[in-house]
Amino acid sequence: MIKVIMDNLLFFVPMAFAGLILCGEVPVASRLARGSLRAVGAVCGAILALIILEAIPALL
Repeated sequence: MIKVIMDNLLFFVPMAFAGLILCGEVPVASRLARGSLRAVGAVCGAILALIILEAIPALL
């Protein structure tokens, strides 16, 4: 079960923003494709943050 603590939410925003920037910089011609890549990057960044936050207690 995922236990979300308010302090951990501060980690989600920068990770989602980093994913948005990384996937948004892929050169594509269409604005729709660029927007889709940004959305996918933000979601992937948030999922990566969740995986990291759940793995840290298990490793300690």
